[in-house]
Amino acid sequence: MKDINYYIPTRVVFGAGRLDELATVPLPGKKALICVTSDGLMDKLGIQQRVITLLQQNHTESVVFDRVMPNPTREGVMAAREVARAAGCDFVIGLGGGSSIDTAKAVAIMMVNRGDLWEYASVGSGGRKQVNGACPIVTISTTAGTGTETDPFSVITNEQTGEKLDFTLDAIFPQIAFIDPELTLSLPRSLTMYQGFDALFHAAECYVNNRGQNRLLDIFAIEAVATIAENLPRVLNDGSDLEARSNVSYVANILSGFTQALGSCTSHHIIAQAIGGLFPQVAHGATLLLIAKAYYQRVQSLLPQEFDAIGAVMGEKIDPARPGGAFLAGLSRLMDATGASDLTMSGQGITHDGLAKVADIAANLVGFECDSYDHPLTEQDALEILEKSWR
Repeated sequence: MKDINYYIPTRVVFGAGRLDELATVPLPGKKALICVTSDGLMDKLGIQQRVITLLQQNHTESVVFDRVMPNPTREGVMAAREVARAAGCDFVIGLGGGSSIDTAKAVAIMMVNRGDLWEYASVGSGGRKQVNGACPIVTISTTAGTGTETDPFSVITNEQTGEKLDFTLDAIFPQIAFIDPELTLSLPRSLTMYQGFDALFHAAECYVNNRGQNRLLDIFAIEAVATIAENLPRVLNDGSDLEARSNVSYVANILSGFTQALGSCTSHHIIAQAIGGLFPQVAHGATLLLIAKAYYQRVQSLLPQEFDAIGAVMGEKIDPARPGGAFLAGLSRLMDATGASDLTMSGQGITHDGLAKVADIAANLVGFECDSYDHPLTEQDALEILEKSWR
C-alpha cells in the first residue's frame, strides 16, 4: 500500500437548491464581508440580495465589497481588508467564481496578519513572511471551474510587478462550501467553457504529478476527467441542462478541488498564470487553453505512462508509436468539439513581444518546482511553448 496523505476539512453542501440552507447552517461568525465582482452581476441576478436575506434569517449581519477584479489583485485585497475591519466583520464570504473566492481567502489572511499582502508571498518578489492564520471563510459558488471551494490556495496578482502567485496554507480551507448547481445556469457559454477546461486541467495535472503515489488523488482525478469529458459538451450545447451542470459542478468544485488539496498542478498552470498576470483581461481558463496543445506536445514523453492513462480515461486508444500521446489526442478532440481550439492569443489581446517576459516570470520568479517530470522544464522550454501557441 502506498503512503496516503489526506486533509480536506471543508464542509461541502452540494446539490440543486441547497443555497437555502445558508439560513440554518451554523456559521463561523456574526458579521460577514461578502466579496463579489465589480461587474455587479451578483446584484443583477438577485443572488447577492438572496444571500444577504438568508444570512439575516440566520441572525448574521453582512457588508458587501463589490470591487473584485476578474484576476483579483493585491490592491483589491487590501481595500477589502479595510472595509472588513471598519465594519467589524469576523468572517468572509466569497460569492461568485474563483476571483471572488480567492479574494475572500486573501482578505481572511490579512484580517489576522499585519502589513501588506505581498509581504507574505512565498516566491517571486514576495517578502516571505510567515502567515499566522486567517479568519473563517465561507464560499458560495456561482461558477464551476477553480476548485478553490475545497482547496487551500488563493491566487492573487500584484498589479505593480505583473506577478500572479499562489498563497497556500491550511487556514484558508473554507469552513463551509455551498455548491448549488442551480446558480450556474446563468453562466454564459464562454465562461462555462473556460472554467470546465480549468477543472479538467486541475485533475489531469494533479494525476500526472502524483505518479501513482496517493491513490485517493488518483481516484478523484480519474472520475473528474471522465465526468468532465462527458458532460462539458452537453452543457455547452444546452446551458439549461441542470443534470449536466450538476455533474460539471461536482467535478470542478469538489473533485478537482480535492485533487489540488492532495497534490499539485504542473507548470502548465504556472505559465498560464504568468500570462494572466501580465494580461489580466484574459480569463484564467482561456490562458490554459491557449497554450494547452503546445504544452502537452512538449511534455507528453516526460511521463508517458501517466499521460496515456489519463487519455484512456477520455476514451482514447493508447498508441505505442506516440508515448504519452493519448491525453493530447483526447484533449485536442474535446477542444475541437467545443470550439476551444478557435481561441487565439492575438484575439485575447496578448502581444507577441510580451511572451519573453511571461516565460521569465514563470520560470525564474515563480519556478517549475511543482513538476514531477524527470527532466525539468526551462525558461527556453516555456518560451518555445508560448511561441508555438501564439497566433
